[in-house]
Amino acid sequence: MNSIKVCVDFNYRGAWDVELPYEAKPVMCRTLDEATRVAYRCAADRRPCELIVRDAYHRVVRRELVDGEQDPGPAA
Repeated sequence: MNSIKVCVDFNYRGAWDVELPYEAKPVMCRTLDEATRVAYRCAADRRPCELIVRDAYHRVVRRELVDGEQDPGPAA
């Protein structure tokens, strides 16, 4: 089974973009916490799911594989 990828990137406007596999445009969030909640919601519906968080220089600061039937992350 192939995993999908959800990327959270810091954008040039000072916000966070969440690239979801089923959306044409990224979802823009004001905070990293908000962006992480959006990413985990997507991961809850589609497993396995690779979550990648990158900083303004596109360096990976967090990578996680969400798999299994348990709670995928922090409560919304």
